[in-house]
Amino acid sequence: MSNQKYDTTPTGATQETRLRIINAAYKVLAEKGYEATTLKEISKAADAAPGLVHYYFGGKDQLLIEVLKAVSERYKQMPEQLTESIDPSNLLSVVLQFPIDLITTEPEWYRLRHELFALGLHNALMAPKVRELLTEGRESIANSIKNTLGETTLEPTVLATLLLAFFDGLALQKIMDPNLDVSAFADVLAQILHSFALKNEKGKH
Repeated sequence: MSNQKYDTTPTGATQETRLRIINAAYKVLAEKGYEATTLKEISKAADAAPGLVHYYFGGKDQLLIEVLKAVSERYKQMPEQLTESIDPSNLLSVVLQFPIDLITTEPEWYRLRHELFALGLHNALMAPKVRELLTEGRESIANSIKNTLGETTLEPTVLATLLLAFFDGLALQKIMDPNLDVSAFADVLAQILHSFALKNEKGKH
């Protein structure tokens, strides 16, 4: 019998196929919703053999998680890039405006998040994945807070948890009521957080 060992490291072709499936899944899921979407439709949109979707992701639940993780990673990099190019005096408002803009420009992103939340509530196997995604979201926001507010008397993770709940809750209201105007919320939040930071600075002296 041969002692040949096979390299199981993902190849470039494998990574490209996975990415193509994830991108196709995002488009189909956003258009049709989680319940109405089939793996066959995703395979067709990705121009991939139907078995590959199941092979790489195991099923629609895990694929939805991978889609949201991939998009989250892309969005997470935006505030980090903003800190390098925006006037510090306007940075907080700009960073807060970014997720609020997504509510209007890419509501499908938040719609898929809420579908995942619903799955986590009713599926014990999905709940840990939902917690992981929320944890990563809090960590990303906490890092943005540290970069814009600096040290505060309140833990950045606490502020991040409040802001994440705010963004997701505001998005749900906007999805259910498309006429809701969310344009002014970033400035209001920035004023609140700036006031908190100023009180914190005065308390140090």
